[in-house]
Amino acid sequence: MKKIIFLSLCGLVLTACSTMKYNYIAETKQISYPDLNVVTKTFIGDDMVRQGTVASRDVISFPQTTVVGRVVDYTIHAGEYLKVGEDQKYLFFGLNELNSGLTVAKSTFADIPAGIRTNKKNNELCVISIVGGSLCKGDASFSYQKKNVTYKNAFQQILIYNGKVGNKINIGYKEFNNDFARPSFSNNVEYDLSDSKVIRYKGAELEIIKVTNQYIEYKVHSNFNVK
Repeated sequence: MKKIIFLSLCGLVLTACSTMKYNYIAETKQISYPDLNVVTKTFIGDDMVRQGTVASRDVISFPQTTVVGRVVDYTIHAGEYLKVGEDQKYLFFGLNELNSGLTVAKSTFADIPAGIRTNKKNNELCVISIVGGSLCKGDASFSYQKKNVTYKNAFQQILIYNGKVGNKINIGYKEFNNDFARPSFSNNVEYDLSDSKVIRYKGAELEIIKVTNQYIEYKVHSNFNVK
């Protein structure tokens, strides 16, 4: 028992105590899809028009599940993990896989993990515990990438193609505010193309060129931000 307690206090391995850094600031940018006055083809259920803010985030990507440690260990699931900070020697990443939401898992006697750390010089991979210790792996397979993710404090607007019946098309509209996973407003609008090939919604103006039960071709003449 004494040995286990000693290892836990020292972070499970005989390495210097380390703490996570949370100083990373993501690059944000406005998106406006698609380009104006260009013929665009979109399939049922896909976005016709999208406008809002996204963040360009650094991520660490694991092509396969990676186990760090032996007697006690951490399991990093395959996928992408967001960068949260760095210092002169290390890069720091969060515990949650970006797409699945899976969290770095621990074995029974391992300390609770706080984050993932990599060494800038030799690419050593470590999982840092909440008590400041770390378990490391020198031959892990991973890569660094850029990932566009929704900026959670931004307003998003989207038009979606829902298909056609006869000469009428159905367009879905959605707004997202503060959290991309929870729509603040949504609506479905039907347009009769025998009346006009130009449709408008909340400032967005589209010229419909061709429609089928599978896709729609169109040009965007103005986007939501035009008053």
